[in-house]
Amino acid sequence: PLTSSDLSGPHTYRALSPLLCQCLAAKHAPLADGFDRQRRQLGKTSPVRSASKTCLCSRYGLMSHRKAEKREKQRAFQETLLLYSALEIRNQAAGAALEWYYQLAGAEAKADLLRASLERGQDVLGRIQQMKKLGLPLPAPVEEYQRQISELQLQQTQNQIQIAQLNSKLRLALGYDSKQDWRIWPDPGMPLGTPFQTPEPFAPEVEAAVQLGLQQRPQLLLLRDLIAHLDRDTLDSAHTFLQMLNPLLAMSSPGPSCKLLIILGKILHIQPGQEAERERVRAQLCEYLHERERTVEAEIRAAVYEVYARRETIAQARQAADSWQERIRDLEKQQAEGLKGALSLISAHLEWYKAQGEVIKEFLSWKIAIVKLKQAQGVLPAECGYSEGTSCCAP
Repeated sequence: PLTSSDLSGPHTYRALSPLLCQCLAAKHAPLADGFDRQRRQLGKTSPVRSASKTCLCSRYGLMSHRKAEKREKQRAFQETLLLYSALEIRNQAAGAALEWYYQLAGAEAKADLLRASLERGQDVLGRIQQMKKLGLPLPAPVEEYQRQISELQLQQTQNQIQIAQLNSKLRLALGYDSKQDWRIWPDPGMPLGTPFQTPEPFAPEVEAAVQLGLQQRPQLLLLRDLIAHLDRDTLDSAHTFLQMLNPLLAMSSPGPSCKLLIILGKILHIQPGQEAERERVRAQLCEYLHERERTVEAEIRAAVYEVYARRETIAQARQAADSWQERIRDLEKQQAEGLKGALSLISAHLEWYKAQGEVIKEFLSWKIAIVKLKQAQGVLPAECGYSEGTSCCAP
């Protein structure tokens, strides 16, 4: 819960890079950790190694070897499903944390702009009140300027609430102590310099992005492995795995999970020897896999489109900010005109702050679009050292 100290300052800050945020979130995923612990436990014993010492020249030895091979097949099957499940959870955790991270970056930047706008606004209000005392004609009623100040103060308070809430979410997601009152200082690299100082925005090629996602998304790899290796030997392992996975799916978003839960429930009721029923469930899993592939492809295409679109809006926002900066330079040359010139200059500064806010907003929206793209592709854990070979390492 938020307290008054969360909204009042000053605060102690800790700098956090986007990559560190991503990797800490991927690392601190309790459900994924549980799957990895079970997977490592399975990997500690290999029935084939122990069976290799058994003589195959006797009927008993041959039967023992076949049983060991079956157990190894079951172990490998279950281990792979646990791996992909953990990777999918880490992918979702990293994506959510990064989105909060960039939202926090925007809120902190907005706090600076609101502070500067409020100082300028109070300066304008003071000058207007002085003009009123002198009996000079006012450009607008005093109440209009007071209303602007009140609106800025309201925005400032609302923004501080958002900053406190995002810090609370991130501290929990990244494994920090939630009782500590320090704040996270995000450093996404704001594009407020001249155009040549801003790097060319990342823009992926659509078809390559789609193919990468279809090949890398852990959710799809899990389904493909389940379809490919579900047989009479691995049925028991599938039962064990799905009994662990069902509570997880029940806690996830209801959309795709509900349909998968229904299919997985049928696997749990397949008995040995029911090959026809097993094939019917396999066909349903194939249908579900194709549905998920279409969904993932659509998510990737939408994210790539947004990445390209945000490139354009960043440029447009920068042009608007530059035009206000040019207006300020012109007004500064007219300071000799007196009070009217000073008020116009302050108003231009207020508009410039708004334009800067739009540049930051579009830049961070572009960053979030990239996060959504990588999350749809399932590559966020791999950027932190997690892979098909291991799901339990991070920097």
